[in-house]
Amino acid sequence: MGFWKFVLAVLAMVCLSASVPTLQAQEKGAEGDKPAEEKKADEKEAEGDEEGDDEEEENADPVENMKKMFKDVDKVIDTVKIAEADIESYLKHNKSFDEAMEKDEKFEELKEKNIKEAFDHALKSESYKAWAEKNELKAEDYLRKSIRIMILNFRVNFGPQIKEQLDGLAEQRKMVESAKESIPAEDYNEAIKALDEADKMLKGMSEIIDGLPAGSDEEKKLIEKYAEKLEEVESDE
Repeated sequence: MGFWKFVLAVLAMVCLSASVPTLQAQEKGAEGDKPAEEKKADEKEAEGDEEGDDEEEENADPVENMKKMFKDVDKVIDTVKIAEADIESYLKHNKSFDEAMEKDEKFEELKEKNIKEAFDHALKSESYKAWAEKNELKAEDYLRKSIRIMILNFRVNFGPQIKEQLDGLAEQRKMVESAKESIPAEDYNEAIKALDEADKMLKGMSEIIDGLPAGSDEEKKLIEKYAEKLEEVESDE
């Protein structure tokens, strides 16, 4: 459905934003041996990187974007339950669904912003109705169940990754703190600030994931059983 790459990109960004200050803090201890000209060149390059980051981060709030994306998704999926046949149907039809919906520009726009709005639009979309009829699928039922599969898969598999990253941040914080005496106070404070921001972001994402519909025990077992195939499908979107 198109949102999996978005959340994976968010996770990668969080990991990067947390690891960069840690590495920088560790490297600061060795900078005393660098020639003055090399230090200036490094500072200039760092300034250029910061300007680029500012441009990319303008208007970017991954947690808020995620909140908007999942807003009211429970209204889409709470009326259905998934069985093994539904997952097999999703795996079978997902690629052709994406190809059919590429023709609907509004859907392509909405699916990156809010799942419910994309769902509401798809039910009225001539592209979707024609695709569902061609594949002998019940349009609304298939779409609700497909979204439920994605949400449960996201919660079951992505949630633990977030918690692993939080544990990783704690380890990185120890590394920075261990270098405190060998780096300038300003660099140390910047590194701690970056780690604090990454920690806040990950906790915000974890809270959102925990608030998503959890599914029944039977559904969770199915998601776990098909985890590898679902990951392949989502990563190909």
